[in-house]
Amino acid sequence: MTAAVRPVVTHVISGDLWAGAEVQVFNLCQALQSSGEVDVTVVVFNHGVLHEKLTSLGIPVTLADERKLGSWAIAIAISRHCKRVGSQIVHTHGFKENVLGIIGKELSRTPASVRTVHGNPEIRLSLTRPDKWIVNKIDLWMSKVRQQAIIAVSSQLEEKLRTIFPEKVRKIFNFIDVDALRADCSIPRTGHDDALQCGIVGRLVPVKRVDLFIDTIELLNKQGVPCRGTIIGAGPLENQLRARASESQLTHEITFKGFVNPAWPELKALDALLMTSDHEGLPMTLLEALALEVPVIAHNVGGIPEVLAGGRCGWLVDDHSPAGYAEALQSMLASPEHAKQKSQTGLEQVRKLFDRSSQTEKYLTLYQELC
Repeated sequence: MTAAVRPVVTHVISGDLWAGAEVQVFNLCQALQSSGEVDVTVVVFNHGVLHEKLTSLGIPVTLADERKLGSWAIAIAISRHCKRVGSQIVHTHGFKENVLGIIGKELSRTPASVRTVHGNPEIRLSLTRPDKWIVNKIDLWMSKVRQQAIIAVSSQLEEKLRTIFPEKVRKIFNFIDVDALRADCSIPRTGHDDALQCGIVGRLVPVKRVDLFIDTIELLNKQGVPCRGTIIGAGPLENQLRARASESQLTHEITFKGFVNPAWPELKALDALLMTSDHEGLPMTLLEALALEVPVIAHNVGGIPEVLAGGRCGWLVDDHSPAGYAEALQSMLASPEHAKQKSQTGLEQVRKLFDRSSQTEKYLTLYQELC
């Protein structure tokens, strides 16, 4: 793309976790930096993996530590950062980040702002929590009048957001560098016993429904399918989930790996990845599994069916229960050649639609238009 100007873009994100949104922001910042067509800067609200990885790239990063600063002070820090680096676009990622990022944009008189919606809300809004309801309404109003574009990472989110922001929505898929990931994963897969190795990757929070994963492992073993489960991730439900595994007498069949970075060695060792979330946007782990040709059994919600091409690249589960996931796994085991074909189709799918090059170009085009 030939650009008349070289936009300075400031991304605003919490960075308290190393989860899907944080991985995508890092991938995007790295790709934009490599393009040479955008000057990338970032404001993060927490010191953590994202902050360290961005800093290691040499990207200008401001830490507006939310453990020490109130909301107004964070907005001031965003404004000062934007003035210092000469930002032309503020790009926000997340609920709190949207509100404070827009305020910082206005204070610094940065010309444009966009947001990425990474998934469906995980917090239910109700009149019993009027503070969250009010902030949500303020966020929607601010985005309508003070942001120029809303980025949806899946067609499901695009359709939903167009009812709120009819003229502003752009669909730009999450992406990975497929070739780089496969090169990193060139180490041969390690052997294991004859038990089916199933895994789940994500934060241990209610929406991920790791309880269903544990119950599925229990059911398969009761059905005579030797099965082991690997839980990759950390979160507030860990003790509760460990107790559930113990009560189900799965102490030796369920392994809690905790937070693992990078997670691809664990992912590659699996016979199947289960995705049992109540809802999802467009999971980065799903893209990585397809790139590594790991069979996927996933809940038929959010952006998942789009990534899995309606089931051609994996198994979509409508029966959101242990029985539903166990049935899909049994189907996978019954036809190894079919499973292999789905994995090969998945690799083709992620190369075609979710690779780094094409999606980065869409961001560059959008930024150039806004400038």
